[in-house]
Amino acid sequence: MKTNFKTAIATLIIIFSLISCESFIEVDVPQSQLTGQAVFEDSSTATAALSNVYARLRGEGMVTGSAFGLSNLMGNYADELTFYGSNTVLQSFNNHTIVPGNGYINTLWNASYGQLYAVNAIVEGVENSVNINTEDKNKLKGEALFLRAYIHFYLVNCFGEIPYITTTNYIQNTTVSKNTISEINQNILNDLTHAEDLLLDNYPTNERVRANKFVVKAMLARMHLYLQNWEQAESYATEVINNPSYNWELNIQNVFLKANPGIIWALHPGIAGLNTLDARTFIFSSGPPIKQALSVDIMNAFEPNDSRKQYWTRTITNGGQSWYHAFKYKKTLNTGTSEEYTILFRLAEQYLIRAEARAELNNLNQAVEDLNKVRIRAGLLESSATTKEDIVEAIIQERKLELFTEQGHRWFDLKRTGRAENALSPIKPNWQNTHSILPIPESELILNNNLSPQNPGY
Repeated sequence: MKTNFKTAIATLIIIFSLISCESFIEVDVPQSQLTGQAVFEDSSTATAALSNVYARLRGEGMVTGSAFGLSNLMGNYADELTFYGSNTVLQSFNNHTIVPGNGYINTLWNASYGQLYAVNAIVEGVENSVNINTEDKNKLKGEALFLRAYIHFYLVNCFGEIPYITTTNYIQNTTVSKNTISEINQNILNDLTHAEDLLLDNYPTNERVRANKFVVKAMLARMHLYLQNWEQAESYATEVINNPSYNWELNIQNVFLKANPGIIWALHPGIAGLNTLDARTFIFSSGPPIKQALSVDIMNAFEPNDSRKQYWTRTITNGGQSWYHAFKYKKTLNTGTSEEYTILFRLAEQYLIRAEARAELNNLNQAVEDLNKVRIRAGLLESSATTKEDIVEAIIQERKLELFTEQGHRWFDLKRTGRAENALSPIKPNWQNTHSILPIPESELILNNNLSPQNPGY
C-alpha cells in the first residue's frame, strides 16, 4: 500500500486525459495548476477531480469491465465461467490455485486503495475549501463518501478484514492496521447514510453516470441484504423501485443499452462512440476459445424458453463442439455514439433484493410477486415456489441467471448465503473453505507488517 499511496495523488491530478466532454465538465485550467489547493478553489476543478475517480473505476479495479475486474475474475472463481486460455494467472482464479503473489490480486488491491486516496483527497479538499458554495460542497462530498463506501464494500467482501481508509495522511496510511468486519460494515453504513443526507434526488449530469441520493439508496438496499437486515433492505429497495425516474424495461434486448430507463447508475465509456469494456472481455468468435467461456453449469441452469439464454448468451460451434459466451453487452467497436455503458445498479437487482428480504420476513406472496417481475420479462412462467425455503432458493437461482458476469454478484451470493461449499466443491477440485476470501497481496504484507497475518489458507 505504501507505493500506491505515494503515487495516488499524482494520478488524481491527471483530471481529464481519458474523459469525454460528452458527460463531464471540461476544466480550462493548465495541467500544472491542478495541484493541491488549486483543485478545490472552485466547484468546476473539484468536480473534475471527482470525475477522474469515476473514470478510474471504469478503467481499473473492482468494477471495470476489463478482464481484470470482478465480472471476469470472480466469474471464473465461482461457477459462471470456464477458462480455456493460457494465462496461468487468470487460470488460477478458475482453478482456485491463487497465491498471495498473484498479480491480479495486487492490481485489485492497489487500484482500490489508489481510488480511495483520491476520494479522501476530495473529501478533505472540499471540507477545507472557502470558495465552493454549500450546495456544491454537499454534492461533491456526498458523492465522494458514497464512492468510499462502495469501494470498501468490494474490498471487505473480497479480502475480509482490511483497513478502512478515511484520510490522505501518508504516515498514518503506511502503518495502518486491519479493521474488523463489523467495524468495516459500520463504517460503510455511516458513509452511505451521510451521503444519503447530503445528496439530492436529481443526478448531477444529464446522464446517470454519477451518484445521486437514489444510487446511495440502491447501495444501502444491497448492503442491508448482505447484513441480513431484512426490513431495511426491503425499505430501501422499495424507495428505489417506487421512484418514477426509473421504469421497468420490458424488452429483454434493451436491458444493457444506455437508454434503458431501469438503469440506476452506470459508468460512461470515457470517449464518445466507445462502449463498455465488458463486450471485449467476454465475446469470442471462434472455438475452441482462447479465454473464458460461460460454464456448462450456468447454461444448463436456464429453463426452457428463457429469453435471457437467447439474447444474453451466444453459442460458438466448431467441429461438433459448442462453447458459449456472455452476450449482455454486444458492442466491441466504436459506434459513433456510445450505446452501452457499464451498468452497476439496475432495477432488476432491486426487485430481487426486495424479494429476498420479503421472503425472509415471511411476506411470501409479495416476495413471489417481485421474483415474477424478473421471470416474466425473461419469458418464463410464474414461480411455483410456495414455502419460504423454496422461494429463497428460487430467488438465489434467479439472481444467478439475471446477474451473471456482473461485478461478481454470483460469487458474493454463494459466499453470503453459505452456498459456496455445495456449489463449488463438486466442480473445483482445489476448493477449500478458506477460499471464501482472497489472499492479501504479498507485497502489501512486506510493506506494512500491521496487515499481518495473511488470510487463512494462504
